[in-house]
Amino acid sequence: MTVFEASIKLYGWFADHDTFCMASDYKEIIEGEPAQHHVRAAFNCALKELEGMELLSKSDLKGEEVWVLKRNFLTVEQEVKLSADTCLSISEIINTFCDVIKDQKEKCNPTEISEKDIKNLLFVCTYFMDKKED
Repeated sequence: MTVFEASIKLYGWFADHDTFCMASDYKEIIEGEPAQHHVRAAFNCALKELEGMELLSKSDLKGEEVWVLKRNFLTVEQEVKLSADTCLSISEIINTFCDVIKDQKEKCNPTEISEKDIKNLLFVCTYFMDKKED
């Protein structure tokens, strides 16, 4: 497992939990993968990276490291820069979907991409992923 893969699992973990303890939570987060030394190392590196990003603090309690969110996960934000070409593509996908479902209120302006537009794009992706399973 890579640090990147461990980071994704931890990011998902902290969406539902405020703390992570390697001793008690590790087996739940790896979901059936073998508990190998190098997998633990990847998680340890990922936890340190999240700490460096000021998302977590580490506490040593009776010899156990417990990683604690510094703030509510829902308040964690990121800034993203998008090229004009990417913004145009996002708006074309959303606007075409709006045309197909005959709902114009969610149309997207490529010069003002917002979080709402990204959520709508995720909705479109989820819609088609669900259709693929049918």
